[in-house]
Amino acid sequence: MTPEMLSMYELLVVAGSLIGVYVKMTTEINKMKSRIFVVEQSNTEIADMLKKLHQDLNEIKLLLARKQIDQ
Repeated sequence: MTPEMLSMYELLVVAGSLIGVYVKMTTEINKMKSRIFVVEQSNTEIADMLKKLHQDLNEIKLLLARKQIDQ
């Protein structure tokens, strides 16, 4: 056995470390996915509120225009 070869203990440590890194990265990716989902949902809600506000403003403009025509 040459000194360059990994011992069984070192091989287990490296394998365990790789598994740990994989689990940690998977957990972080899942956290990011859930955060992105929440942000996208809030963006959709804001867009819906802005559309409603735009419709209401257009209705107010029409009412004001009708009022000026009637006078």
